Amino acid sequence: MSKAGALDLASGLGGKIDKTDVLSAVEKYEKYHVCYGGEEEARKSNYTDMVNKYYDLVTSFYEYGWGESFHFAPRWNGESLRESIKRHEHFLALQLGLKPGQKVLDVGCGIGGPLREISRFSSTSITGLNNNEYQITRGKELNRIVGVDKTCNFVKADFMKLPFPENSFDAVYAIEATCHAPDAYGCYKEIYRVLKPGHSFAAYEWCMTDAFDPNNQEHQKIKAEIEIGDGLPDIRLTGKCLEALKQAGFEVIWEKDLAVDSPLPWYLPLDKSRISLSSFRLTAAGRFVTRNLVKVLEYIGLAPAGSQRVQDFLEKAAVGLVEGGKKEIFTPMYFFLARKPLTEESQ
Repeated sequence: MSKAGALDLASGLGGKIDKTDVLSAVEKYEKYHVCYGGEEEARKSNYTDMVNKYYDLVTSFYEYGWGESFHFAPRWNGESLRESIKRHEHFLALQLGLKPGQKVLDVGCGIGGPLREISRFSSTSITGLNNNEYQITRGKELNRIVGVDKTCNFVKADFMKLPFPENSFDAVYAIEATCHAPDAYGCYKEIYRVLKPGHSFAAYEWCMTDAFDPNNQEHQKIKAEIEIGDGLPDIRLTGKCLEALKQAGFEVIWEKDLAVDSPLPWYLPLDKSRISLSSFRLTAAGRFVTRNLVKVLEYIGLAPAGSQRVQDFLEKAAVGLVEGGKKEIFTPMYFFLARKPLTEESQ
């Protein structure tokens, strides 16, 4: 698993955005969100621009802190964060029943950490779908380094308009990605279209739980912090995801919030009360070091103007995620396994 250093962080900040335009991009991104007076409908109607700006701005931070797989995982006592992330990816592959040689689609693949892990674990060919050019460029380089560039590829496209014929894939999965979709039904319907009949779609979704109270101002503040810090147009309730799956035509085999039974809290890597040497960069102390590092890099011109602002909204997200987890109003691992019926009549 790659581990970006300080110079990688500095050179990657802003992604494909011209370094002189990073500050302007930050300002435009911030204005989409509630904290800066933005509206949900504007985020949904401009989701492509908003999410692209987000990932151009934050990908180097993510890789610096998390490695190649940008997601949470349930965790056992004595298990490292990296081990739990790999196990979470293997679990998904096992639930899908992946077999050697199958053609699989990763919807919203990031720089391809899970794609590479699952491909090697299951001996499958995986297409990573992503609408961000910088992440695709980075993912292709990492595929080449580990030697899966012949069996795995990337396609630049919007997951609301998948550029594949009907019944193209043996399996489809999404890891903390389709939460960026402005409409769950529209996204799931496209996945349904490209999946072969009788085959399965599995995902980990970011959701508000039933404990979320839309009339509670503190709950709304936490939700808004997560949205701005993670490039989300809205965060759906778990029930809304389930409803959208069924509406799209899927048979839901099983679903569960995997955060509920996790021996260690999923938000532990970000919790201020925690100290870890193995994942130091994610801890409060590690984020403090990164914040000051970015400040210095921006001051001496190695990082573009606006980099500190990106670090600021990511820090806001960390606070929101921890509070959302502690209050059990938010989960990043609402899991479902759904099947496309063999015939349309059996829906």
